Amino acid sequence: MAWSDAMRRLKLPFDDPLASDTGAGTVLALTSPMGFEFALVSGGPQSIAGRLPDNNTSLWLGLLLEGEARLKHSDGVTSLTPDHLTLGATGVDASLTFTAPWRHLFLRIPRVAIDARMLSPMEAKVSVISPQTVLEYGLMSLLRSIAKSLSAARSGEWNAMESALTELLVAVLANMGGAAGKGGSAAAKARQLDRICQRIETQLGDPELSVGAIANDEGVSTRYLQNLFARNNQTVTNYVKNRRLERARADLTSPLHAQLSISEIAFRWGFNQSAHFSRAFRARYDETPRDARIKALEPRLLQTYSDK
Repeated sequence: MAWSDAMRRLKLPFDDPLASDTGAGTVLALTSPMGFEFALVSGGPQSIAGRLPDNNTSLWLGLLLEGEARLKHSDGVTSLTPDHLTLGATGVDASLTFTAPWRHLFLRIPRVAIDARMLSPMEAKVSVISPQTVLEYGLMSLLRSIAKSLSAARSGEWNAMESALTELLVAVLANMGGAAGKGGSAAAKARQLDRICQRIETQLGDPELSVGAIANDEGVSTRYLQNLFARNNQTVTNYVKNRRLERARADLTSPLHAQLSISEIAFRWGFNQSAHFSRAFRARYDETPRDARIKALEPRLLQTYSDK
């Protein structure tokens, strides 16, 4: 079926309709400049299940817009309504059963887009979120806005959408069972690390930003600072470099900064040499800054796949 072929091509979380099902559907799909996959999927009663073996594991988000569904995952079976968010890794088994006509938004986000912001690896599991916090409601509202834009075939500033989505998602993930929400010394250190990272964000454009300078700002030794990051399998240097690369990539792919040269963007985010920036960029994203900019300027086409 064209519909299931589209599901596989987009590497959506549920690989194939179960063989016993005859449900068909429609997929409206769009790929953003930074490789985010947006897909608005609809169909009749059916089940879709499986997992996607993916060497470059991605993160997916789901929001049921219409209908009801049952999600089977490692923690059991959860009844889904439009008041739930779902998320997980593409390599994790799950199944989703719809008993009536439905409409669902799926997003697939490259891990490289959020790894630089995460201070500890995300668990390889499927999670269901019933929004309780301002951040979780904000993420749900943004996803609903994305769904409306896709259904109306609206063009727009997808670069800005990517940035907003990344910021909200990282904040939500950080609050999901993280050490900062618990008591004791682990919580104090988690909050301190979060405070340091927020301060780093305001100083990424300073080429003199160093481990020593960050430690001095926090009033701790460089050894203490390095150990704080090491507890989360990070180094200070790599964290700063990856955050600079993420900021530079966002500028490169944004029409708002099209008047800036690649070198100017590199200097804007603390890289002293454009050649060093280009090497680091290619090592992280497997493409040159120039290629990333050219690809971002290509029109974003909304593709439709249907078996109806």
